[in-house]
Amino acid sequence: MKHVFIAGDAYSSGFFDLDLESDEELSLLPSLSIASYHVARFALVMRDHGLEGIGVFPGHVLLVSDYSLEPIIGRPVLIRQEGRFLVRIAADVNPVECCFTTTREEDVPLILPSENIRIVGVISGMIPQEKD
Repeated sequence: MKHVFIAGDAYSSGFFDLDLESDEELSLLPSLSIASYHVARFALVMRDHGLEGIGVFPGHVLLVSDYSLEPIIGRPVLIRQEGRFLVRIAADVNPVECCFTTTREEDVPLILPSENIRIVGVISGMIPQEKD
């Protein structure tokens, strides 16, 4: 088993703050045990309903990896824009603009210029927890 640190809460409905400046700061946070083969760098706790259509409910722990060996289209990703973060599904990613969605019909797709965002990580796993 290995340990990943829980860096904070995650939202798909709006951008949130997250301190990911250094691994040293992450090491001061609470952690959880995961399988030793997993490549997750840290974890986030989902706090809204935007990914319920893919089985991610509030309170579930998202495992975030730095990269993916598979295409990210159709997968949840951690996005950074102007120092704030968001977890959404990558619907389209190209050099001009990127489109990110949720699984809720009432949520408007988010279209952002590619030059203004960074995909920080891919949600590479999820650990179910008690629903809030």
